[in-house]
Amino acid sequence: MSELIKKYNLDNLAEKNFNFKIPFFQREYSWDEEDVENLINDALGHSLDENDVSNLDDESSYYIGNIVVKEQKDGELMLIDGQQRLMTLYLLAKFTGLKFYKIGYLVDDEDNENLKNIDFKNPNFKMQSLNEICKFIYRQDSDKIEKMLKKIYFTMTTLDENMDEKHYFEAINLNKIQLRKSDILKALFLNKADECESENLAKIWEKCEDMEHYYDDKNPNITGLIEQVSINDILDSTDADEKENQKNSPDNSEVLEVKSIVDFEEFLAIVAKILNEKMPLDPENLIKNFKEYIFNEKELNKNFITELEKYRKLFDEYVFKRDLKNSYLINEKEVSNKPYLMIQLLFEVQSSNEWLVEYLKECETLGDANKHISKLEEIDKERMQALIKDKNLEDLLDQGTDTPHYFFYKLDYLLWKNFDNYFKDEKYQTVKERYYLTRLNSIEHIQPQSKRNENGFNEDAIHNFGNLALISGGKNSSLSGQIVVKKKVDIQDWINGKQRAQSLKMILALDSVSIEDPWDFEKAKNHGDEMKKLLFKDLENNN
Repeated sequence: MSELIKKYNLDNLAEKNFNFKIPFFQREYSWDEEDVENLINDALGHSLDENDVSNLDDESSYYIGNIVVKEQKDGELMLIDGQQRLMTLYLLAKFTGLKFYKIGYLVDDEDNENLKNIDFKNPNFKMQSLNEICKFIYRQDSDKIEKMLKKIYFTMTTLDENMDEKHYFEAINLNKIQLRKSDILKALFLNKADECESENLAKIWEKCEDMEHYYDDKNPNITGLIEQVSINDILDSTDADEKENQKNSPDNSEVLEVKSIVDFEEFLAIVAKILNEKMPLDPENLIKNFKEYIFNEKELNKNFITELEKYRKLFDEYVFKRDLKNSYLINEKEVSNKPYLMIQLLFEVQSSNEWLVEYLKECETLGDANKHISKLEEIDKERMQALIKDKNLEDLLDQGTDTPHYFFYKLDYLLWKNFDNYFKDEKYQTVKERYYLTRLNSIEHIQPQSKRNENGFNEDAIHNFGNLALISGGKNSSLSGQIVVKKKVDIQDWINGKQRAQSLKMILALDSVSIEDPWDFEKAKNHGDEMKKLLFKDLENNN
């Protein structure tokens, strides 16, 4: 999107002697008295909020947003976005006698002359809105305005010379382009570094933020940071000679495009929380939280980009991604150890990033695959205990559509892990091979709610955990209201391999159901008790 993003206060602009030009495709100046008064009062009396990215050494400074420019051959800066703010600041500065920068219109010489020498009491602009605002400024306290101007900060994005400024302007006004929080953070970090260091840190940041490729794209194996064997050596069953041949053969592969399980702003929050456990995992308030938990800590502020690079490499080395065909990859190779993938999927399907904080802290020191799996199961158990807290687990499970989805995911993970103990018939082997935990969003009542008073069920029994399964919304719609025997027929595609199974729990529940031996509350309760027992056993088990 942009070539460069930097942070400025008005003194910086004065030092640079910038000359901003407003292009013909910009609308006229349109701020009124209320807009200007709000700016003055907000800057003088603001409190910290999620949009405050002001001077990190000064709690009283005030951020007014991002300005977008494109540098011209003569050094002038074409003002693409931010005209209203910069023109207002220019007028306020002119009134107080301060000089920060030049500003004018590309196509209006008369008003440009008036901007150089403004009579605030009797302004004579062709643009009436400028006359009105100058008269308003004339009635203000110049000391108050000068104090306000010294609190102002903003970021400025310089567009690449090849970018069409008119197209960009139209996109902004259609709300298609917004400065990302990560762009603002980048500007703030680089603003602290000297010019030589800044260039190197900017390159690291840009590589880290590209979550669609591996950090070390054509050579993903980490050197320097991780001295031990890579995770693929831990997980792969390839023999040693073949591995050595692969390692020594030239790598002519194309750069691999992948889909990360977190976006860059989520990853920034994860790394920040690793470095400061008080940091919330809240991408929406990223800037506010960075100011409070990272920028206020001198060492964290200084070393953050270096730490970001370290954890981005660890993330690539130990956490799965998907390629564009939705195959599962770790470190650019297809995952060969399915249990290691499945425990990661147990976290991923629930859109929770807490596990990545705990796992990335320790992953490079864990050793073999079983220790990685044990660590991840330990993290998950802590999550399960936090979810239960002081509640009764049975009560949590028997809530019908209010049953937390976590328990269905966890149960299917345990059923897959102990598959041969529960699915003894050979026909289920295809299910085992093809099954992966996936995101699901709809709780199905096996005995339909429309038949809640049949086969031993009642108003409460219909919501028993044994009568529930987590499936997709589409599958739920197709099964809705069907008798149970018909549902069993409909999920045969899961068993014969035509479709990937959505719920191991549902397959197991319907295993013994037939026309002669129908689904009833006794079967549902027995199944539910068995599943609860499996969950309780896992909760009590020490890894």
